[in-house]
Amino acid sequence: MIRVFWLLMLLMFSAQAATNMWIRAGEACGIEPRLLYAISKVESNLDPLVISVNYTKLTKIQRDKLYIMLQNSRIPYNTYTKVVEIHSRNSAQAKGVVDFLDYYRYPSFDIGLMQINNMHKDVLKGMNVSLHGLLNENTNLNVAAGILWECYKKHRSNDKAINAYNGALVGNSYYAKVSTELQKLLLPHENDSKRLFYRVL
Repeated sequence: MIRVFWLLMLLMFSAQAATNMWIRAGEACGIEPRLLYAISKVESNLDPLVISVNYTKLTKIQRDKLYIMLQNSRIPYNTYTKVVEIHSRNSAQAKGVVDFLDYYRYPSFDIGLMQINNMHKDVLKGMNVSLHGLLNENTNLNVAAGILWECYKKHRSNDKAINAYNGALVGNSYYAKVSTELQKLLLPHENDSKRLFYRVL
């Protein structure tokens, strides 16, 4: 019953714009739209402005500079074991954070709805998408769907493709986390064997 409720919520007419976004991106890349939604829940909890900085790759100077900037700008953040999760209050703040991280060449940070890493910057240029552009949820979702499809083409299995999207095939619990979110969206007659990638390879 809970799964049906969440599915209906996702497809409700009042959320037509958001629903269309998931469906359009899924259809364009041959990916189950609910898989994209589940990934976004795990990655950003549907927050298009969240930015996560890989804490483990920072020098002490970079850490201190980042915290000073966030505190001076009064931007909320949380520090976890591996990341500093930054919750900008508006798009202007988020753009400022992206500018700061890019200008000072922070080695690894993830942007927006699907948490796309700055390692893709050169690929984004070829698509005429800036790092700022990833703060737009539609742009972010479409880029992420393309990345996920490339992961599937390379690995040809659900679990490997989804773990690869997160950056690590081995010792990674990411697929399990995404599967947990996806199960909330599947109808009672659907199960783990549901086809998540539609396009013929």
